[in-house]
Amino acid sequence: TLLYTIKFEEGMFRLVYRTSRRYRLLSKVPCLTPASQAPLRTFSSEDTDSYEDHSIPDNRFEGVGQPFDKRIADVLSRPLKDTEVMLSRDGTLRVSAEHYKEILNSAFDVGGWALVPCSEMKELDLSDKGDKQFLTMIREYSLYCHGRFVSQAFGETPFFPGKQYYSEATEKIKTNALSRCCKDLGVASELWNKSWSDSWKSRHATQEWVENVSNGRKAHLWRRKDEDWTWPFKKTSYQKSY
Repeated sequence: TLLYTIKFEEGMFRLVYRTSRRYRLLSKVPCLTPASQAPLRTFSSEDTDSYEDHSIPDNRFEGVGQPFDKRIADVLSRPLKDTEVMLSRDGTLRVSAEHYKEILNSAFDVGGWALVPCSEMKELDLSDKGDKQFLTMIREYSLYCHGRFVSQAFGETPFFPGKQYYSEATEKIKTNALSRCCKDLGVASELWNKSWSDSWKSRHATQEWVENVSNGRKAHLWRRKDEDWTWPFKKTSYQKSY
């Protein structure tokens, strides 16, 4: 019995030693956490103050309220062409990010403007969209033109962990913030006018019931009159009864 007890204690000692040694080795290896399980980043006032102190100068609002010359104003306020307008399936009108950049480059020259981040990237709580879960990601940006502060806005986008590249989501946030900042300059300001948007859709778009052939779901979506439905959508005779 004594011999058995001694051998049992020796075995337990070796097991504890191997386990502790393995733990020490693993603790030195960085752990990659999936995006869906990653902790949400939050900000304390101390972190935000530290970030702003190193990123944005104290005189960032210097020159605010001074008009740009007439040439710049004419470029910024150029009316939208019908062909430049893009139509989303939900009926939202927009223009491409390249359109905003082209207008700013024409008005202020290449390098004469900048979209500056003034906060860290922030991820809000998980939300549900049908059978999918997504994070809402936001970040605040400031637009500077010829060294002068022009506007400041948040950009946001839904992010689907595991089904979307993180870098793609951050670019969408930047584009969303740029479109909101350009609104203060009058760039593509027609898109924010409901009467103009309704008039454009009555002339160039139509709303129809379609079926998603991949899952059988039906929806009332928009398309341009000069375009046809593409996969996975096809027109259906379904009519919703109220």
